[in-house]
Amino acid sequence: MLRISHPDGTTESFTYNVYGQVLSHTDGKGQTTRLMRTARGLPSSRQDAKGQRVRYEYDKAIRLTALVNENNATYSFAYDVSDRLSEEVRVDNLTRRFSYNVGGHLTRLDEIGYGENAERPERHTLFERDAIGRLVAKINRDASQTFAYDDGDRLLSIARHPTGIGKQLGVTEEKLEYTYDLLGRLTKEITPAGTLGYEYDPLSNLTTLTLPDGRKVNHLYYGSGHLHQLNLDSQVISDMERDDLHREVYRTQGKLTSCFGYDAMGRKAWQFAST
Repeated sequence: MLRISHPDGTTESFTYNVYGQVLSHTDGKGQTTRLMRTARGLPSSRQDAKGQRVRYEYDKAIRLTALVNENNATYSFAYDVSDRLSEEVRVDNLTRRFSYNVGGHLTRLDEIGYGENAERPERHTLFERDAIGRLVAKINRDASQTFAYDDGDRLLSIARHPTGIGKQLGVTEEKLEYTYDLLGRLTKEITPAGTLGYEYDPLSNLTTLTLPDGRKVNHLYYGSGHLHQLNLDSQVISDMERDDLHREVYRTQGKLTSCFGYDAMGRKAWQFAST
């Protein structure tokens, strides 16, 4: 592809090297982004129309080891013998270290900060998994979280249990539970604040959200699922009108009315609101 001509009259153009890899892209405003590549074809730098450059560095195994941003600040990366990310050092000197099990699943995350006085605060998180790799527990200094699933791998519950330190920090016990229908759609969400209920139409569009106090937020659609009204127990919250391409052009929310317009590319070109 050398050129794209858009309905609004603008064009995009591309140049390539002998291997068919993109070297430059010029957008509809005439702004050009250029890519420099290594002998292996990997991006070594990217320069935007303002001349700002991002650089990329690799090791002999062609793994990204450093990313130098436009401000000349460096992100660095290290890997284990299985090519998994083992360490990341960010521009603010936050170091993150990753440990994995034999199945390649993350089992531990160590985060080491860098304070104003060169102190090195640490935070450690452990991840426990079942035989098929699903997360069943997440443990840190403040609390542990446990996760339960059904035979279809759908999440059934999340329970939080604070540690002694967590209780001092105000972390509380909490449990969330979920139920599903035969199509795997969420039908109930049980929280300490109450239960949320979900109902769907044959196309799996959400039609009714039942709040903990029993009130219902109804969603009305037309066609294959284009939302045109929200109401709370038949009291209109919002009405939407759409054009022939099903793009929203008009919306009411109480006393607020919003209108939207689009350009030849289908992008939102303008909007205004009135009360």
